[in-house]
Amino acid sequence: MNPLPGDLFARRLRQERERLNISQAELARRIAVILGTNVDPSAVTRIEQQTRAVRLDEAVAAAEALDIPLPLLLSDDPAAENEARLQQYLAELALAQREWEKHRLEVQRLSRVIQTLTGDTDPQVLLDPRLRDAIDARVPAENSEDDEVTDPGA
Repeated sequence: MNPLPGDLFARRLRQERERLNISQAELARRIAVILGTNVDPSAVTRIEQQTRAVRLDEAVAAAEALDIPLPLLLSDDPAAENEARLQQYLAELALAQREWEKHRLEVQRLSRVIQTLTGDTDPQVLLDPRLRDAIDARVPAENSEDDEVTDPGA
């Protein structure tokens, strides 16, 4: 049976607090500063002992006080979840790069077609100047020495 989120939160709160070598009183003080209200140190003790439920605003403030994302206080194995999330983002990045390459090749193809139809050696002269600049910033020239893309913000 999976532990309840409140159980996970209480255990992870204590782990993270101890990892940072912060007392319950110090954590209560930090939470109080974030919430702009008084938080008794015994509240942290009771939350960690699971004799008091944590309020949502306290949970958010505790995560902020510990400088960690709230989901990590709700995870039984944050390292594994982070690894899974990382793998997901790497897969999304690979897909986006493939899509970008496909669109880059389409821009080159269309440029060649326009060049053929117009007889112009530079088909981009027909483009709106803002569109041409945006394309130039993202697509390397066909005859460039390397295939690196220049940073449009550079």
